[in-house]
Amino acid sequence: MSEIELSAVEARVLGALVEKSITTPQYYPMTPNAIMAACNQKSCRYPVMALSEGEVGRALNALQAQRLVDREDSRSRAPKWRQQMRSQLLLKGPTQAVLVTLLLRGPQTPAELLRNAEALGGPGDREALLAALEDLADRAQPLVREWPRGAGQKEARWVALLGGEPEAPAPAPARTVSESAAATSAAASRLDALEARIARLEARLAELEGGG
Repeated sequence: MSEIELSAVEARVLGALVEKSITTPQYYPMTPNAIMAACNQKSCRYPVMALSEGEVGRALNALQAQRLVDREDSRSRAPKWRQQMRSQLLLKGPTQAVLVTLLLRGPQTPAELLRNAEALGGPGDREALLAALEDLADRAQPLVREWPRGAGQKEARWVALLGGEPEAPAPAPARTVSESAAATSAAASRLDALEARIARLEARLAELEGGG
């Protein structure tokens, strides 16, 4: 199939549909309202969104055009939708779990992915996880990539690319020598003031005890 380009809303809708098809199959396929609620969850989502029914509906139509979801013909008043991500992207179950976890939760380290993808049938160990990430990255259209390890981070993170190339978070600005010196001086001044206060209190206490 042609290269996939999803908006952030479309990526969230697709990820939520796949997640719920696995974790709550009794409520699947899903109505647009149910999909909207899944997209707007406060837990297990980054970033947290507040999508409207109209936004979800437009995303579903766009995903259907790319054959990633399909509307189910039924007699119910509200239409219901199914995801077709695994068959369209030729994904194994554990590999799909890794990709969906990245779509829903944002950039994550391998350790975080291993833990967070478990509920979706993710890889059972680190070796299998790395194999899944390699499968997703080594494609004509890479679906994930590794971010360089940031300052103070022990592990590099992985990010999904279905919604386009994300921007790496800007590193915290480094302090200049003068700023560091000023911060050190301020901390020393606060410590001196605290020590002087303690000394005054101790002297006062000794005076009261002596007078008693």
